[in-house]
Amino acid sequence: MPTRKKITETGSAATASMDPALLSAISHASSLAFFLMGPLTVIIPLIIWLSERNRKERSPLVEFHARQAFFFQCIVYLVSIAAGVVVFILTFVFVGLLLIPFLILFILGAIGYGVYGGLQVWQGRDFRYKYVTDTIEKTTNKT
Repeated sequence: MPTRKKITETGSAATASMDPALLSAISHASSLAFFLMGPLTVIIPLIIWLSERNRKERSPLVEFHARQAFFFQCIVYLVSIAAGVVVFILTFVFVGLLLIPFLILFILGAIGYGVYGGLQVWQGRDFRYKYVTDTIEKTTNKT
């Protein structure tokens, strides 16, 4: 992966673009906005991904990182909802109360992993979510 370089654009302000490493880092670290936006944080990498796909001068780096951050956050929220339903049902037999700390730790761990990914990308290092990125690439290569 190329090292992070400052981008200098020539021309009008309309053609100016943000640093690809910054947009990639924002895509990953947007999971930190969970405390403000809840599950709507998946919108941030989705907007970055779709806006990058529609630009004339696309950045494959931004598109890749925004796509994997979007799918990672979607998977985390689906697993959290499923686990929350199981915990809620098991609460009636008291076992669910014991599982609530694990659900909270899972969510905090996923947020921390997203922030870690954002920091790695911001520093110019390659970052891939384990299993999620492999699945995305297999699916993309088949179509």
